[in-house]
Amino acid sequence: MRVEEAGLSRWLLEALRREGIETFYPPQAEALERGLLQGRNLVVSSPTASGKTLIAIMAAHRHLEIGRKILYLTPLRALTYEKSVEFKRLLGENGPGYRVVAVSGDYDDPGEWIGSNDVIVSTYEKADSLVRHRARWLSGIGLIVVDEAHMIGDPERGPTLEMTIAKLLETLDSPQILCLSATVRNTRDIAEWLEAVPIESDFRPVPLREGVLQGGRIFFSDGETRVLRGSGDPLTALVLDCLMDGGQVLVFALTRRKAESYAERLAQSLSSLNFPGESGRERLEEYSRRVLEEAESPFAERLAALVSRGTAFHHAGLGHLHRRIIEDAFREGVIPVLCATPTLAAGVNLPARMVVIPEYRRFNSKSGMRGLSVTEYKQFCGRAGRPLYDKIGYSILVASNRTEAEYLMEKYIHGMPEKVYSVLGSERHLRSHILSLISSGLAKSELGLRRIIGRTFYAHIFGTQGLVEKIDTVLAMLESHSLITREEGLEATRLGARVSELYIDPLTCVEVLNYTAGLDRLSTLAALQIICLTPDLSDLWVSRIRSTTVMRILDELGEELLVKLPDPEAYPEEYENHIDALKNALVLWAWVNEVHEREIYERYNVEPGDFAALRERAEWISYSASSVLEVVGRRKLSAQYRILTERLRHGVMEELLELVTLPEIGRVRGRMLWRSGFKKLEDVRRASIDDLAKVPGIGTAIASKIKRAAEDLGSEA
Repeated sequence: MRVEEAGLSRWLLEALRREGIETFYPPQAEALERGLLQGRNLVVSSPTASGKTLIAIMAAHRHLEIGRKILYLTPLRALTYEKSVEFKRLLGENGPGYRVVAVSGDYDDPGEWIGSNDVIVSTYEKADSLVRHRARWLSGIGLIVVDEAHMIGDPERGPTLEMTIAKLLETLDSPQILCLSATVRNTRDIAEWLEAVPIESDFRPVPLREGVLQGGRIFFSDGETRVLRGSGDPLTALVLDCLMDGGQVLVFALTRRKAESYAERLAQSLSSLNFPGESGRERLEEYSRRVLEEAESPFAERLAALVSRGTAFHHAGLGHLHRRIIEDAFREGVIPVLCATPTLAAGVNLPARMVVIPEYRRFNSKSGMRGLSVTEYKQFCGRAGRPLYDKIGYSILVASNRTEAEYLMEKYIHGMPEKVYSVLGSERHLRSHILSLISSGLAKSELGLRRIIGRTFYAHIFGTQGLVEKIDTVLAMLESHSLITREEGLEATRLGARVSELYIDPLTCVEVLNYTAGLDRLSTLAALQIICLTPDLSDLWVSRIRSTTVMRILDELGEELLVKLPDPEAYPEEYENHIDALKNALVLWAWVNEVHEREIYERYNVEPGDFAALRERAEWISYSASSVLEVVGRRKLSAQYRILTERLRHGVMEELLELVTLPEIGRVRGRMLWRSGFKKLEDVRRASIDDLAKVPGIGTAIASKIKRAAEDLGSEA
């Protein structure tokens, strides 16, 4: 189908032509034929890069023209940003100027300001938060797009996505729903749930060839066999074979350690082959320097050394800026080989000519060795083949023997992705979502609560009978802790409503109040220990120092703790949980006491991305602790957690909190100002620009800026 035959508005036709789009891909054409522009609900399952985003844009333009808003849901912040860029380009810059915003985090923001935009690209959790806050502009939504719809089956993100869809269906007036995924097998089940038309396609703009490497040969699914030209171990030989033809390679590792190990091994091979030549090495050195400029740590130095040799690793341990540098370098073709953990497969659009999966089994602490799911494998395959660059994409599994090669071919290459099932039955998720339904006024009675839960995918597949007992247990728990009342229907208490707005597990509130019962003051370490023990932080393990090291530190700091360690013999699992919480608390304690980041990385064996995630999560739980303590009237302890929240945000001792409110003044420059005698905003206001400029790390430009800011803050006060 040609674009002019679709019935699109003239401005969108012109925007598509500027993008070089003259005809539609098969799944796009089928969506148009099946009622996309007439408001039909659709569930589209087609491979990566088959044009699903354009399907969403075409649906969006009809709603935008009649003044309706678009809510586009994604599982990851990086994906939220990426999709917002695409929408801005086609609907804003090359279109009538529709306003597009990407939102995530800050769950205590009612989000009314977001309503000034036309397209809202949001993470699942942020969208759920906006529903909890009853943002008024939500009533203006005409189209809901669910990207990566297979995430409904994810144990962590699935329940939130499923309940958010159910809440929106309950509150909005017949919105159009568009679900998109590359790996949904039971498309029809989801389509029946949403009263939608299922569309399934195996079209790829770059054809995919799947195979298994064994004994120096690639056995392709179509029966062809190819002998590798490269030498060395199987992974190295395979990667070098692709590089000889000018392609890029994406190696998927199942652990961070493996990703780094593969990158190091392949870097050595590239160096021995004098790859990628003089001009390529200059660009690699440039990116290597950028890595070192962003952070000073052994981690950054290790990454920079790999980049200079043509490889890199990509996993959650990378900080935001390092991740952006590595992605840009790979996208621009500077880095030929990237070794990544599976999170990349569901994240940003970063294709390569060849995808390699060296191992298919990984260790799970609960279930032992576990193989990849077929869905995960198909997600990896989605990154093979760069549109406009590659004529064919390759996805290769590596086998150690013939028997394993046959197994991999049968299970993964010829296999079908697993069906997507609801995982809403978890009591941990139910207690948070049930409280939110009551607090938002959507469920004013137990009958109303069951009606909304009856809208979920879980209820569509299994019915609600299996949830009845769990719902009753959750309601009893919420009532016993004064988060709801059931005297005249269901109603959230002031405390329950605040917990729901804060987007925390109700048990986090309960534990904060229980741990601090009867106290007006805590040591900083004790305050950190408490938030690290809550359900919202206890699943984040950052520090990898030995437990014996923790015990040695406790010999010095043990008096500052509030919660004593359980008996390791009587309660071994609880003891380990407390040790893990203590490790996190010690990392945060070093941060708020202004220990240099490099020293924190080395002392506690923490990676930058994990450290950033811990700080962000801890700051939020500290803020939440302050809020719930305020609600119950414990103002002294609330004030202490409010101060701790700011210290966690800036990584400073309390005495610097005034100074770090100034622009471009962080923990390092703030301490320099303090040591130079500028300890308060008033000191900065009274000082001359010349005096401020003499402070190490300040200079005239920053001195002028902070003096002006201090004066403005003074006049506001």
